[in-house]
Amino acid sequence: MSKPIRVLLASSEVSPLASTGGLAEVAGSLPQALTEVGLPTMVVMPAYPEALAKAKISGPKLLLAVSMGVELVEFEVLIGQLTSEVPVYLIRCDKFFDRPGLYGEGRTGYLDNPERFTFFSRAVIELLEHLPQKPQVILANDWQTGLIMPYLLEAGPQAPKGIFIIHNQGYLGLAPPSLVSEIGLPDRYYGVEGLEYYGQLSFLKAGIVFSQAVVTVSPSYAKEIQTPEGGNGLDGVLRLYAGKLHGIVNGVDYVQWNPMTDPYIAANYSADDLAGKKICKLALRRELNLSGPDRPLFGMVSRLTAQKGLTLVVESASELFKLGLDLVILGSGEPWFEEKLTAMAEDYPDNMRLVLGYNSQMSHRIIAGSDFVLVPSLYEPCGLIQLYGLRYGTIPVVRAIGGLNDTVRDYAGQNPAGLWDNGFKFSQFQPGALVRAVRRACELYAAPGEWAKMSNMNLKEDFSWTASAQSYAKLIQKVASA
Repeated sequence: MSKPIRVLLASSEVSPLASTGGLAEVAGSLPQALTEVGLPTMVVMPAYPEALAKAKISGPKLLLAVSMGVELVEFEVLIGQLTSEVPVYLIRCDKFFDRPGLYGEGRTGYLDNPERFTFFSRAVIELLEHLPQKPQVILANDWQTGLIMPYLLEAGPQAPKGIFIIHNQGYLGLAPPSLVSEIGLPDRYYGVEGLEYYGQLSFLKAGIVFSQAVVTVSPSYAKEIQTPEGGNGLDGVLRLYAGKLHGIVNGVDYVQWNPMTDPYIAANYSADDLAGKKICKLALRRELNLSGPDRPLFGMVSRLTAQKGLTLVVESASELFKLGLDLVILGSGEPWFEEKLTAMAEDYPDNMRLVLGYNSQMSHRIIAGSDFVLVPSLYEPCGLIQLYGLRYGTIPVVRAIGGLNDTVRDYAGQNPAGLWDNGFKFSQFQPGALVRAVRRACELYAAPGEWAKMSNMNLKEDFSWTASAQSYAKLIQKVASA
């Protein structure tokens, strides 16, 4: 009987240990899902203070070191548990990771982020020689781990194979050429066919070029990043390597996101009994002091950035509220959007609430208590919020882009048996297109029986990690045997 393929997932953030968004959610859920389909998976991440506090550290620590130019940087490796079946290795180097933020403080990124994640990538390679069971495949995630791919090639044929996962093509991981000595790769890796990107170095490009396979988080996004509009200057590179590019939709952790057991919402509910969802809506309106008659309630849980389509929301405010709806937004981000949305909430005090910052428990209450979840993104690699909405019977209204397009089926006015549409989509990135989609959603809400049917069917949708993990497993097995 052959031994199972062992996998090491490397990520700059992993939920629930340290998180800024969707990358951490995937990195926290995929390892357990792979383990359950027969691919034992380990995790490695930086030892941020919050991760150290949550990781249930046990066992002896390793003391290792890597060269960064002329400097020898020492670090510790601490062993904890992500789940009972998934160990996590934490790379502790306080010089780089003992900081208030993961990538920066406030709205300013750390200037030495390229050095920090060059070190992390080198530390992962050094760790390989000291693991009790060496992996055959490494899953590296986003630009912060892009350098792991050329390091594996340089380590020779006995090294694990590398799969690079792009969660967001918008972050290129740019570094100055002066970092070459600290990266420490031979000259052949730095040219136009390697890390070079318009006079700089791109860690994201390193991951694409030097991996055995590239995965991005939805089939539509895999196509979009090969276009000038979606490729951020790397569309030509991605077209060149299209043969190793795969789109696999993210799954949802249905342990954390389950309306039948969710401890953060006012009442639990299921497809068999939607009464609890009405209680959740009443509780959310009461919590946010949204009085007045029952109106369709739209929820947004989002980073407040241009990518998330907030421009459309701001520009269409007057037309949206003419439809007779309420809007709740939870998030933080760019100052311009925080200011504009704050002003918008002040202009519509009877219909809108803005909660600045991020609160995980509040996000659950908004998803459960809203009738619709609004995701009008400029681009969206996969998106998890619409999947959470489906799980909670909260109908998505989304722009037909990336993973939003792959997971939401547009309501056409009727639902034949066996082909139930689960939301509303619009294509053009224009305020009028958003308003028309929201109007169609409000018209469905005006027919309570039809809204309840769609909500009920959405609760039965399955976007668990099971199917996604099987797709990853097939790719991992193919790469490992190549």
